[in-house]
Amino acid sequence: MARFGLKQFFFALGFLFILSASSAQAQAPFGALAVSPEGAWGYSTSFDTIDTAQDRALAECVKHGKGCQILRVYENVCVTVARNDDPKNVIFNWVSGYNAEERTRRALANCRNDGGTVCKILIEFCSGRAR
Repeated sequence: MARFGLKQFFFALGFLFILSASSAQAQAPFGALAVSPEGAWGYSTSFDTIDTAQDRALAECVKHGKGCQILRVYENVCVTVARNDDPKNVIFNWVSGYNAEERTRRALANCRNDGGTVCKILIEFCSGRAR
């Protein structure tokens, strides 16, 4: 018969704690997108609160530019973001919901409809349980 000692018990307990913490992190519902007028951007995904999601997105954005502001906050949804790559005409467009192919199609179409001539997909991400 195998013995299960105290050392093995604490190892198993630690493993279960790490596993549950990472599962809870993956289930956190909030994400955010921050952009600047000059085209810098940052995003966050899977945070427990709106405030922490916004703080992370802003922190990522300000690494690349100034004047960053939150464009959108998301909860349990997948998002596709398109940007016009013309620095003289910065346009960000986002679409949430739908399947990945439809989000991409709509984000690019919306970017072009808003005057973009060099629209490209910038990022796709999911927050919370929307995977």
